[in-house]
Amino acid sequence: MTFSTITQYLLKIGRKIRLAAQVYVCLAALFISVLSSMPASAQNSLTAMRLGNVDIDGQMALRLVVETAVPQQAKMLLLSDPWRLVLDYEDMEWAVAGLPSSGQLSYLPAVGYRFGHPKPGSGRLVIELARPASPERAFTLPPKDNGHRLVIDLMDRGEISFKLAQKALANGAFEAVSGTSIQNSVPAVVPVPAKQASPSTSPNNAAASSRPVTLGVPQSRPKRWVVAIDAGHGGKDPGAIGKRGTHEKKITLAAAKQLAAHLNATGKIKAKLVRSGDRYLKLRQRIQVARDMGADAFISLHADSAQRSSARGISVFSLSDKASDKEAAYLAARENKADLIGGPDLGAEDPLAANALLGMFQRETMNESAHLARAILNEIKGFPGGDKRGHRFAGFAVLKSPDVPSVLVEMGFLSNVDDEKNLNSSRYRDKLTKQIAKALVVWLERSGR
Repeated sequence: MTFSTITQYLLKIGRKIRLAAQVYVCLAALFISVLSSMPASAQNSLTAMRLGNVDIDGQMALRLVVETAVPQQAKMLLLSDPWRLVLDYEDMEWAVAGLPSSGQLSYLPAVGYRFGHPKPGSGRLVIELARPASPERAFTLPPKDNGHRLVIDLMDRGEISFKLAQKALANGAFEAVSGTSIQNSVPAVVPVPAKQASPSTSPNNAAASSRPVTLGVPQSRPKRWVVAIDAGHGGKDPGAIGKRGTHEKKITLAAAKQLAAHLNATGKIKAKLVRSGDRYLKLRQRIQVARDMGADAFISLHADSAQRSSARGISVFSLSDKASDKEAAYLAARENKADLIGGPDLGAEDPLAANALLGMFQRETMNESAHLARAILNEIKGFPGGDKRGHRFAGFAVLKSPDVPSVLVEMGFLSNVDDEKNLNSSRYRDKLTKQIAKALVVWLERSGR
């Protein structure tokens, strides 16, 4: 073989090697490009989602159950325009067998769902709502047959309750409490597109539940705001007794009916009486009655007595752990003892202690209650004593509704002769309750609800 032949042979081999190298470089670049475009492997997966209607204290609620392969805390959010419940997870992928990552739902108020990755390394489940349903309670359960479960019960208690919950969830992280003692209350309903199934044809919830479960459609809320009016005391509890023998329970009921008439006359508010007759109710019963009414606001009317007979005028209270002054503390302690008249309530639970989720909403509710109290004070300046006593704070048990802004109005003191005379006057009460009604409208409209 000549030198020329050897040279040509080597050149051919070199060209083949360069071509192969170029191919390898291109393949490597393509492989790297594909890898970079693929999402990082999620550390967890959402393996099941179920919906069903459950009965909570006689009212319909929507129960959402989300299962994940491993336990993981979700950040819960509420969004409006349109109404949505959002669950944000880290490193989560959709892995619900036989169910697409988005679709329609047939359990009102849920009308649709979707899952996606709003940012790398995240997973977001969105439940679209037809109405402002907010979480009533939330808890986690360990695996029974499949994954780790997050259970959320939603109820439509109105826009005010929704927005209070929305703000509270936006301001702080919520960690669902463990609920191993109630794991049998989780329904086993698999959601499918609405065109394929409806609540009447979906699998039966009751087989997986030890409590009554109804599959009916929750009733729509009235278009008008709802204000619950609580006439203090009643029945075997007369409340304060005035210098002339006036019973507080009679004054508060008469004023409650007058306030209801003024509110209904606005055409914007539907007033509901917590008690419409001479009936005894425990304080926490009053809270629950208002919540069951779907109240947007709760106002408790009183006409107490003070340690000093010279004390007179109108006070407006909102809830606080610490009383604003000694007299406020005294009045709260006096009112809270009303429950003892009916004997100890051994089955009573503090609504905040019983539900960590509602406890989280309490701070926002207290803020809104303070705004309502100031709105009332602005409208009663012309009355005897006017707003001189001002906005005050105390731990009134009747104001502890976790998601309904609540105030207590001391319309005057039966321990004061002049206040007692005024409160016995139907004309005076009519003027006072008319101003309170005006304040409620102002507060509701100003709040944009």
